[in-house]
Amino acid sequence: MSKHQPIWHLGQIPTEVCDLAYAEYMQIQPRDATMGANGDELSHLNRNTTVRFAHSDHWFGNMLRGYGLKANKICNWGFDIADHEAVQFAQYGEGQHYDWHVDNFPLAGLPTDRKVSVICLMNDPSEFEAGEFQVRLYADYTAPLVKGSVIALPSILQHRVTPVTSGLRASATMWLSGPRFK
Repeated sequence: MSKHQPIWHLGQIPTEVCDLAYAEYMQIQPRDATMGANGDELSHLNRNTTVRFAHSDHWFGNMLRGYGLKANKICNWGFDIADHEAVQFAQYGEGQHYDWHVDNFPLAGLPTDRKVSVICLMNDPSEFEAGEFQVRLYADYTAPLVKGSVIALPSILQHRVTPVTSGLRASATMWLSGPRFK
């Protein structure tokens, strides 16, 4: 582990709360989150996951929002936060991943930038192999997550989920946004 720790462990959501949210998310229609274009064909080169989105006022999203606001304050980021997006519930099966990326990119028609990314691991690491959450800042850092771990990071930092080699990994992510960076 690097002496620079770019991830901030902010708390632990009880496993039974994760289980309740997980069950609710599983009732939402899934979508393929393939990203990256290869000619006219979509490619799994950069991202290969299944996602579900809850309503932006979902109770679990409100919990994650609170952690993001707390991180912005205690980490002294000082980001101007005005809004948040709906929670993205992602599942990674065998071979699925999300390569190095940042969460801060222009969203169609919105005059805001993503400022803080908040992530919660929704299932126990014993249920999957690999699928590590990593952040790149000075060095690559692997977050030691357990079920219910909540972390936050500035959305401008590069991060990824390594390919899952067996089992199923589940996470919930929310983004806090505000006026465009100047």
